[in-house]
Amino acid sequence: MPDVADRAYRQYDPDVLRRLQAAELEVLKAFDGICRELGLRYFVHYGALIGALRHGGPIPWDDDIDVAMPRKDFSAFVAYCDEHPEMAWGYMDPAHHPDCANTVPIFYRKGTIFAEDDIGWQPGISIDIFPFDHVPDDEREREREIRRADVLRRLLYLCYRDPRIPLEGWRYHAAKALCRAARGGIALLRVRGADVFRYFESKNRQADQRNACSAQMTTFFDIDPRKNLLSPDQFEGPDLPFAGTTIRGPKDPDRLLRPVYGDYMRIPPEEERVNHCPAHLDFGDGLGDVLR
Repeated sequence: MPDVADRAYRQYDPDVLRRLQAAELEVLKAFDGICRELGLRYFVHYGALIGALRHGGPIPWDDDIDVAMPRKDFSAFVAYCDEHPEMAWGYMDPAHHPDCANTVPIFYRKGTIFAEDDIGWQPGISIDIFPFDHVPDDEREREREIRRADVLRRLLYLCYRDPRIPLEGWRYHAAKALCRAARGGIALLRVRGADVFRYFESKNRQADQRNACSAQMTTFFDIDPRKNLLSPDQFEGPDLPFAGTTIRGPKDPDRLLRPVYGDYMRIPPEEERVNHCPAHLDFGDGLGDVLR
């Protein structure tokens, strides 16, 4: 989602962007194939869902794909990936690799690189997976769960990098300084991102189990879980056409997208567009970093 002071949008070479979108589509197709084989539920979300509805494929300038999964299905998917290390694809999170700074779990193509300068581990071309957990139907109890998760999510992020801050002017610089001071304290106390991630996920799983009969789900990995509240039947949606293939969509896309994006069928002007152009991009074809 777009930030103000640190809005991330860089123009790609058109051929590089087309190759990247095609490579990400292959990752999505591999993910979809595993889910269909195992009977696991998911749907494409955020910009990828907008792309499916508005463009019949990726948003023309976009360079990432997000999917949503119920916790039970997500756990089964991770277990499958762990049991099949021979695959050309892999699952990754900070608990799986001590230097992984992707605070959202990813499914990636092995042998590729899609990395920022400030990340130690070099993640591959991937899709992001957002696990959705059951949360209390009672608003007050649900807010307590969200605030608990928010503290841990922010701590996890600070273990790896300076955050993008949606402020301007002196407020932006003051918040940036506070975040860097917090990062210094984290380093001094030797707080490990992998340990924070494990604790964060253990609490998320407990919330899902504790509220298994509720009619509300959300993802604690999003910056605002309140805007991601959905009913479990959203995971019973139809297939959607997407760039020559079919992927799974939610039951009621408008109910998911409108609270976050407003009129999501409107094509935004360039100054409102967001992408995630990396510092290093290697398609694993022996030609090396195409951005160097």
